[in-house]
Amino acid sequence: MKKENLYKEVIFIKNKELLNICYKFFNRFLTADSLIEELSNIDKESLKNEDIKETNKLIEEIKKVAINNPNKEDEYVLKKKESIKRVIEKLEKIKENNEYSEQINNRLDKLKKEYESEMDSQERWFKVFECINNNNYFSNTFESLSDYELLEFIAQYIKAPFPPNLTQEEFDKLVKVGIEKDEREWLWRLAFNYEERKLNFDLIVNYYIDKKDGYYISELISAVGKHLNIDNIIDKINDKELIEYLINNKDVISSYVSDEQFNKLINKTK
Repeated sequence: MKKENLYKEVIFIKNKELLNICYKFFNRFLTADSLIEELSNIDKESLKNEDIKETNKLIEEIKKVAINNPNKEDEYVLKKKESIKRVIEKLEKIKENNEYSEQINNRLDKLKKEYESEMDSQERWFKVFECINNNNYFSNTFESLSDYELLEFIAQYIKAPFPPNLTQEEFDKLVKVGIEKDEREWLWRLAFNYEERKLNFDLIVNYYIDKKDGYYISELISAVGKHLNIDNIIDKINDKELIEYLINNKDVISSYVSDEQFNKLINKTK
């Protein structure tokens, strides 16, 4: 999704339901057919006539693309199903006599349904994605989101495969509005969504340290620790209670914090 101008003014109301449904499709939580069904069932009572008209027009465009690109089992679908099958086989082996057998069976049921369900081929998914992304109404509606609304939009998922493209400057704007509103949960989720985008997360780190919030520092490290400068974080932390919290939660962050770095924290309490 494009986000070139975060403050672009548009005449349309913020059709957030449309954005959320399309975002689920972009991240492959919906197929093209279920996308069409959900868009068709949008609550239109709060929408202006022009929004209803444009929404219906987009649905018709998507239908045409879907019809012209019938689904098929391509390499993506086959690999996805094979991956699910391997997880199912592993869970089947360990579920017997396991204290978490109920949770494992629930997970197995979901995986089996996913395995049997229809999946869009890469070509079909991309053609529908392109149709939506090039639609002026969709673009204008997305561009109408404020920074706070965009932060909320992204943070609805702990980690989506395809979050909106953001520059470092745009990312920092979202962090700053999250800090202003004290949206600590949203901030670590924001970082996790952009884990592989080579962005700098120092604003979030510094905010959590300033707030002496060990829980969210731990969440951030466990989510994106390989992209953080752990030594710098340790150097910035001086609050005794915060240090003790992190030490007591060693298991949560030990994947990214070495014994030597833990010892540096421990020495600060002496």
